[in-house]
Amino acid sequence: MNRGRVLRRSFTIETKSPTLKSSGAIPAEIGNLVNLNYLYLQNNELTGSIPIEIGNLSNLIGLKLYGNQLSGSIPSEIGNLESLAYLSFFLNDLNGQIPPEIGNLTDLEHLHLHDNDLSGSIPVEIGELTNLSQLYLNQNQLTGPVPSAVSYTH
Repeated sequence: MNRGRVLRRSFTIETKSPTLKSSGAIPAEIGNLVNLNYLYLQNNELTGSIPIEIGNLSNLIGLKLYGNQLSGSIPSEIGNLESLAYLSFFLNDLNGQIPPEIGNLTDLEHLHLHDNDLSGSIPVEIGELTNLSQLYLNQNQLTGPVPSAVSYTH
């Protein structure tokens, strides 16, 4: 009997095969997997935009979509993923601005957005991510200063 202990199940979707690659768009129905903890779809041939429904995955700890051909902007709904510790969207064709809602990700430790076509300024909210230990924004079209909190504390 389980008294006084909370058991947590971990749910993961991951593709690892170097020869079998997933392709096509990420379906909006991904947002129905609300108990998912890790979504690792890196190094595939995924196209299209990141669906806004990804913001429904409130239990997500790790989100790796790097090394695909994703385009469009990073949805502001990403700010709903308050348990997220790892966010890797690098090596895609993402454009637009980094959404300020990224500042809601207070557990975020690793933020990898490099090698895209992101533009605009770096949101000051990134400077408020006190758990952030890795920040990679290089190889984009970002302008302006790095928020002072990032440059002095991280």
